[in-house]
Amino acid sequence: MIAVRRTCLILPLLGLGAASLTQAGTEQVRETKSALLFNLATLSQASNRTAQDTYAICAFEEDIGYLKATTLESQKLQNLQIFLITLRAPAEAKRCNLLYIQDYVAQKPLELQQAIQKDAVLTVVYVGNSFSEYGHVEINEQDKHYQFALHLSSAKQAGIVFDTRLMSLATNIIH
Repeated sequence: MIAVRRTCLILPLLGLGAASLTQAGTEQVRETKSALLFNLATLSQASNRTAQDTYAICAFEEDIGYLKATTLESQKLQNLQIFLITLRAPAEAKRCNLLYIQDYVAQKPLELQQAIQKDAVLTVVYVGNSFSEYGHVEINEQDKHYQFALHLSSAKQAGIVFDTRLMSLATNIIH
């Protein structure tokens, strides 16, 4: 069952069109995506995850270029220093608190899905990626704004809980 919420869109791309992005525009998009991930992480909790010394935001090699390390690593989350980590294999996902997937194609999707569920890794997937059905948050860009949908059943299986403020901003809530 899909309940559609037509509330607000989050984090505008500041008027940058995809076809006309300059280097500065690309940097702004990377910064905006990184800020979006930070906000999603701030408003999500993985209650059954063991305590850690740092908060790891991860992306596979294909996707790390979409994020800006300085934007993320200059922040603290849940009183933990944030680190951006590049993953090379699905088994490494257990190191992550949040995993971002945009272009990565899982050769072994079941292995990655099991690691995410078992280790309560908040998974944010860009719309259109074949792994989006296993993610907890699905983001897309529309009309120069980012929108996101929350997948409640997969989040619940992983022990991830979304803050009500995040749920009120979602464009879709998928049960």
